[in-house]
Amino acid sequence: MPTRGALPLLLSTALLSASVASTGTLHAAPTPSTKDACIDGADEGQSLRDEGKLRDARARFLSCANSSCPGAIAKDCGTWLADVESRMPTVVVTAINAAGNDLVDVRVSVDGQPFLERLSGTEVTIDPGPHRLRYEYTGVPSMPPVEDNIVIYERQKGRALVAKFQSATTEPPLAPASDASPVSSPKRSAPIAAYVVGGVGLVALGSAAFFGLRGRSDYSDLDSTCGRTHSCAQSDIDAVKTKFTISDISLGLGVAAIGVAAVLYFTHPKEPAGPRSGGAPLLNHAVIAPTRGGGWLAGYETAF
Repeated sequence: MPTRGALPLLLSTALLSASVASTGTLHAAPTPSTKDACIDGADEGQSLRDEGKLRDARARFLSCANSSCPGAIAKDCGTWLADVESRMPTVVVTAINAAGNDLVDVRVSVDGQPFLERLSGTEVTIDPGPHRLRYEYTGVPSMPPVEDNIVIYERQKGRALVAKFQSATTEPPLAPASDASPVSSPKRSAPIAAYVVGGVGLVALGSAAFFGLRGRSDYSDLDSTCGRTHSCAQSDIDAVKTKFTISDISLGLGVAAIGVAAVLYFTHPKEPAGPRSGGAPLLNHAVIAPTRGGGWLAGYETAF
């Protein structure tokens, strides 16, 4: 049995132990600032989740699902965290060059915000919804970047995103200037006489057709009128004969002229083609045009 002097000592020891235990309990409980941070993380995480910003929501739920937060808040944040992780899509980003080889030094941005500094071949999380992707190959700064529009869906896992880079375009080198005239194959330069004679032949053929048709028409008229009674005037008969004669002569002249023009054209020697000077003709050809009186006019036209 303790003595009367030891009793106060035992009471003091008991009170000190209770005080230490009480102090330990107070340190284990969350402080007001920590509790507020947990509540804010839970509230912000739910708002971000509802907006489809699952990556940011996941970070907020991680901050409030740990043991430093009150038990009820940590439990709710843990449930929300599991839901967000199951809904969050993932992608695997790859890039190839024009030859089909894999590229690694590719910087990727999503909607203008940094996403990847370098490709690793592993799955990365991304928010669902429409996105504008930009790929930049840092290994060759002159290579044009690749941009793409995509739509990512919730719970879509491991979607492959492939950026196909094309080789940097380069302009072909300019050919060195040279005073020498370019070498070209010789070409046939028809003489002017061939065009003139050919034009005359065409006019003659036109005359043959004209007088032939007129002669046939006059002959038909005479045959249907005075020809039935053999009472046609001799002058009318001679006029018809004259038209047929002119038609025959024109036909022969036209055929002969066309033949001569062909001979002049094909027997003319070829000349080497060279740069055209300022005074050289650009166009030489015969011109045949009808006249108001029913005849034909032949000429030769040269354009510079």
